Amino acid sequence: KNDRACGLCGCEKLLFEPPVYFCNGMNCASKRIRRNSHYYIGGGNQYFWCTTCFNELDGRIPIEVGDLSMQKAELLKKKNDEVHEESWVQCDTCERWIHQICGLFNARQNKEHKSEYNCPSCLLKMRKRQKKKTPGSASSLPGAEALPRTKLSEALESHVRSRVGGHVRSLAEGKAQSENIPLEDAMKQMSLGGPITIRQVTSTDRKVEVREGMLKRYKHKNYPEEFPFRCKCIVVFQNLDGVDVILFALYVYEHGDNNPAPNKKTVYISYLDSVHFMKPRKIRTFVYHEILICYLDYVRKKGFSTAHIWACPPLKGDDYIFYAKPEDQKTPKDTRLRMWYIDMLVECQKRGICGKVTNMHDQYFTREQLDASDVPYLEGDYFPGEAENIIAELDKAKGKGKGKKGGVNGKKSKKKRKKKDDDDEDWAEDDEPAPKDEVMVKLGELISPMKESFIVAFLNCDDQSEENKEVPKAIVEYRKKAAHEAVDNDGTTDGSTTKDNNGTDGNETKDNDGTDGSGGDVAASSSDTRKKRDADGNIRVVSADSSKSSAAEADGSQIKIINDDEEEMDCEFLNDRQAFLNLCRGNHYQFDELRRAKHTSMMVLWHLHNRGAPKFVQSCGSCGKEILSGTRWHCPVCPDFDLCTDCYRNPHTNRGACTHKMEAISVEGGGSDESGGSGLTEAQRRERQRNIQLHIQLIEHASQCNSRNCGSQNCAKMKAYLKHSLSCQIKASGGCKICKRIWTLLRFHAQNCKVRDCPMPQCNGIRERIRQLKKQQQAMDDRRRQEMNRHFMAARAAQLGR
Repeated sequence: KNDRACGLCGCEKLLFEPPVYFCNGMNCASKRIRRNSHYYIGGGNQYFWCTTCFNELDGRIPIEVGDLSMQKAELLKKKNDEVHEESWVQCDTCERWIHQICGLFNARQNKEHKSEYNCPSCLLKMRKRQKKKTPGSASSLPGAEALPRTKLSEALESHVRSRVGGHVRSLAEGKAQSENIPLEDAMKQMSLGGPITIRQVTSTDRKVEVREGMLKRYKHKNYPEEFPFRCKCIVVFQNLDGVDVILFALYVYEHGDNNPAPNKKTVYISYLDSVHFMKPRKIRTFVYHEILICYLDYVRKKGFSTAHIWACPPLKGDDYIFYAKPEDQKTPKDTRLRMWYIDMLVECQKRGICGKVTNMHDQYFTREQLDASDVPYLEGDYFPGEAENIIAELDKAKGKGKGKKGGVNGKKSKKKRKKKDDDDEDWAEDDEPAPKDEVMVKLGELISPMKESFIVAFLNCDDQSEENKEVPKAIVEYRKKAAHEAVDNDGTTDGSTTKDNNGTDGNETKDNDGTDGSGGDVAASSSDTRKKRDADGNIRVVSADSSKSSAAEADGSQIKIINDDEEEMDCEFLNDRQAFLNLCRGNHYQFDELRRAKHTSMMVLWHLHNRGAPKFVQSCGSCGKEILSGTRWHCPVCPDFDLCTDCYRNPHTNRGACTHKMEAISVEGGGSDESGGSGLTEAQRRERQRNIQLHIQLIEHASQCNSRNCGSQNCAKMKAYLKHSLSCQIKASGGCKICKRIWTLLRFHAQNCKVRDCPMPQCNGIRERIRQLKKQQQAMDDRRRQEMNRHFMAARAAQLGR
């Protein structure tokens, strides 16, 4: 036996994926820092600068990023050639050393590095010796089931669970017939790995800001400066070997009835990502399709009229949501991904959820009367970035044209130029018809070869036009046949069959799958589930049945169901996919192997249940252990150098080049004080939201108040808190509770602040951090847009050359 090998996997040294760093410099647009090149790091190892951007920094001006302020001299120079090894943990029973990931060891709960730990082998032996399971024998960590439930997640989960069993059985029947084996054996081979859990982890109001070129060009049409939307993140877990594993994540943007045209009542399927560990693997596509189908049916009933999808796979080396996926999991090509979405939408047509399915080019670019202001402006979509590039090219060409033209007759040439410059204005005074928008012409030519990748689906909502409800003849025949079969079967369905016995009339379907109509692809009664939005865009329930806000567990206890349209569900590291990617990269949360996916899922669940805990923690510069609680000994001179208490007290500790006096900083363990309040009653939840708003108003007042005798009783107290947050050495990232609360209030303020030089402390820094995340996300979107253009341009050139 190898004493140096892990007692579980038998391997010795296992390495993580090389770290990926993005430059935070102003002129770098969040580009990746190349491997084996030098870079500079600071701010608790969270901010990076390439050599070029570092040289452009002014050493006299402090660098403000997030809630941190640092000097150029404090940045540490490093080379991007680091290799990180998996950490180890010793079993307290058998004293064997195993990888922390293999043993599902949560280092964030290892207080003072003295927590007792038993490896899985010893734990199994202990449980076998006990004839009955003791209450403490199972893991005390809350799993996916314990996450807050929303109306949307309940609808998706009940729908998927009601259908997945029937689909597995049909696969087993097909396998038994093709391989000539008993059905029981086929069912064993196709058995589910464990129950599927679906949870909504975020629901936040956000805004997509219109870029400068687009805003300037269509300002005369009162084009909005921004479009508000509701961002929602849905995560799918499956219990594999007793561990809830994240397998699928979906980000959707809902532009409600309160949006101006052209985004009004539009849904954008923004990003989705998955790993192939679902058991059985053959049901992956079925489950993911059913989630999207149920979601589109859900928003259709709320009045949304169109769904937009940009079918574009990520580039090599890029990740959408999950960091470091398995090597044997292939990234689909654009054609296959497009057909994956189309197959899902065809199923939606069969069930009467959507009508016409077209593409962005045919819908908007072939109609002469439309211009670019009529195309939906969606965050992360192809159109905003490419339209901005074309507008910049047109403005540049127009500037050159003005410089070359002149002539003797200045009046005549000036008049002609005015017509060209103002080609978007009203031409009613002229006899000539208005020319087509140049942006639409150029963009239409560009996307024409790849138009099928920009999918537009019209949902069969109550006020959808008959024209947009039209479907192909084959779909009409399918609906008639299904309706006829439903009548023959007395309007009932098996509930476990996978072929859809949906009686439809083009707008409604029937389904006795155990749902109440809010989660399936069917409307049991439109009057039972109908919801409407008022003038302010708020959801209003107009029937008693749909106002149910609780569900019952197996033991009869009531569970709170959150209305995700009215209540904010804020999760800082999952509010957008880039923040989640950064969390995974910074903590080596990878999905490339099942054992790593299990450990990553366990840690993500821990973060979800302990949202107030620091996302990144300092490590000891000598022994490498994470300093989670107790005292952290920090060097005020050396950048990012800390020691744990044991290494600080040990006179033989290797401190490297550091010979300075170290400062003791208290580290508080992260708690669940910001877990989202899933256990609160409705009244408590409203009171909590009201208190947050009052505290935001108070902090805005205190930051600008100069009076020593202010009439507000809490002003002086808030000023003291603000002063503390500026001088505190622990900061929110280190676990200071006061700084955490102030940081949360400042973040809520900064998300909606538009003042250029806001007097609120840290507001500009927080907004800059938000901009950096958007830059990273936009940089990836720009790369895949450019690659898509290059690919289709090359294919078109090859066709013309034949």
